[in-house]
Amino acid sequence: MAQTAATAASRNAPATAESVAEAFLVQMKQKGIDCLFINSGTDSAPMAEAYARQHLSGLDFPQPVIGTHENLVVGMAHGHTMVTGKPQAVMVHVSVGAANAVCGVMNAKRDEVPMLFIAGRTPLYEKGPLGARSGAIHWAQEMYDQGGMLRELVKWDYELRGGINADEVLDRALAITQAPPAGPVYLTLPREVLAERTLPMPVDSAPVTVPLPPAPDPAGVGALAEMIAAARCPVLVTSASGRDPATVPPLEAFCERFGIGIVEAKSRYVCARADHPCHLGQNVHPVLGEADLLICLESEVPWLPGTREPEPGTRIVHVGVDPLFQDYPVRSFRSDLSITASAARLLPPLTEAVTRVDTTDGAARRKAAVSALAAARRARREKRLAPLLEAPRMTKDWLNHCLNEALDDQVILINEYWVDREIYDAHRAGGFFMHSPAAGLGWGLPAAVGAALAAPDRAVVAAMGDGAYLFCNPAACHQASAMHDAPILTIICNNARWGAVQQSTIGVYPDGHAAHGPKPAPLSDLRPVPDFEKYVEASGGHGERVTNPVELPDAIRRGLDIVRRERRQVLLNVICE
Repeated sequence: MAQTAATAASRNAPATAESVAEAFLVQMKQKGIDCLFINSGTDSAPMAEAYARQHLSGLDFPQPVIGTHENLVVGMAHGHTMVTGKPQAVMVHVSVGAANAVCGVMNAKRDEVPMLFIAGRTPLYEKGPLGARSGAIHWAQEMYDQGGMLRELVKWDYELRGGINADEVLDRALAITQAPPAGPVYLTLPREVLAERTLPMPVDSAPVTVPLPPAPDPAGVGALAEMIAAARCPVLVTSASGRDPATVPPLEAFCERFGIGIVEAKSRYVCARADHPCHLGQNVHPVLGEADLLICLESEVPWLPGTREPEPGTRIVHVGVDPLFQDYPVRSFRSDLSITASAARLLPPLTEAVTRVDTTDGAARRKAAVSALAAARRARREKRLAPLLEAPRMTKDWLNHCLNEALDDQVILINEYWVDREIYDAHRAGGFFMHSPAAGLGWGLPAAVGAALAAPDRAVVAAMGDGAYLFCNPAACHQASAMHDAPILTIICNNARWGAVQQSTIGVYPDGHAAHGPKPAPLSDLRPVPDFEKYVEASGGHGERVTNPVELPDAIRRGLDIVRRERRQVLLNVICE
């Protein structure tokens, strides 16, 4: 009877941690980390043991999500956070794993994505404590300053020195990664520290307190309101305000009410629906001759100085949680006013301020000017598509037209390069994501797998070029899609070349030998390219090679149906000009 009572008492006792690794995992979960995207190595042995003992410990850990390349796990975490808005954790193998992940971390930094990036650290001791060096690699992999590889690309880096303050270190890391402007933080974990045994004790970690985003200065809001009221043709240029989907309806309402044009300058999110009456497209250059006020909202490159500049008399305002983009070594776009504020914090007081100073006649004049620019944009688009509608050809414009024909608003579209929103109409907030301003190749497919994990009830489509697809370690990505039941439709624009390299060469040397010589230009030719559809078939997916432009819309619909109905991944290898 006494044994039975003791057993019952143990079942009712709170779950307890018996190692630093266990306590660390519990604390991450209690602070809001749902997933640990991991490319494990010898340094993760204490983590693996903690997960192996979980059925006995009863501890609640983040869900482990394995990926077989570091770029993959960073990209999956990036994609998951884009969809959910919640930071996740990534763990890679010591110095060598961190080196492989640098490109992905740079993407997250430039895209202001919160991320707890963790790497093991080569064991500190050659022998002695549990977790000390046990393989020859543990000497060669040690660095004098492992954090130095990433220090410029993270907001904070630190090495956990012991289990006694793991909770406090995690709290600081997660607060800093989410504080505006968000971005990755880097924590290294020596194996001996993780393996350290502790007295059995319950873990009770407090939630993280994240600083609120900055509120705009009232004087700045008033000055901007006066500029809007005085403007003849104001244009708001944004690249990332739609990172917060809740800002899309108020931004649309604000611009429509006061007659302000919207340009999504190479936007990475849906910042305003494509059919908004004030939408002027993705390129500000065609309207610079008319705009007398530019409001650059969360836009790191609102225009290309070498292509066209705003008129000298145009007033220019920059708004964002970091309107100077202080991590960019050189960025010299002129400004008459800069306001530190998020879109969510700016729009309510700015709406009130413009209402106080604006007149009905002023709004009507601005609406007429913006309406004329919107009509000109629609005419340019119709002219661009007309030849293809008459005689379809497998060009990028045709691919974008086919996306419009085949995709519905429930789809999440992840774009690495070829989707052009001058043609593809993105309507739903949170339904479109594009690579970061750094554009580190190989991001698209990992991000799509992460998005599919985060939104299992929505179909995810990854659109990328052949070069970007090769960069993403496709075999590892398709394996992860199958492993984690995260099916996606991948559409590859396969023109057997790095188009960006060719276009850049011809752009710099328009009258040069590359411009007038055979195509592809030197250094951009990828021939012979693999049969990309075979990659997805190797992981149980469905692959198709598409060569007839007329058949492309049905191929996309067929792929979506397989993803949704069979929960199986699909790849369309579209042979393009």
